[in-house]
Amino acid sequence: MRRPKGSSSSAVGPFSHTGVRVTLADGTQWLVHKGQNYGISSDTVVTSARHMSSAWEVIETKNFGGTKTVGDFVATGGSNYDLLFDNCHWASRRMMNQ
Repeated sequence: MRRPKGSSSSAVGPFSHTGVRVTLADGTQWLVHKGQNYGISSDTVVTSARHMSSAWEVIETKNFGGTKTVGDFVATGGSNYDLLFDNCHWASRRMMNQ
């Protein structure tokens, strides 16, 4: 998933924010995304997808066949944020490639 960053109207490259929307077997959806100081014990956090704005767009889909948990996505996203080397884009890519 991708949305414009901050007050920007376009979602291109570093001027965007990315995350992974996870759909569970019961149909609930969760957004796993990373940002500096997003959480208390980790910069990768989980929020209900119900709170996602309409600015988010699907850029890729993947079916993990029920082999992953939300916790797996959080762990793969990583606990520490780094603007250049471990930002939301790096974390999203790792989550999709796990």
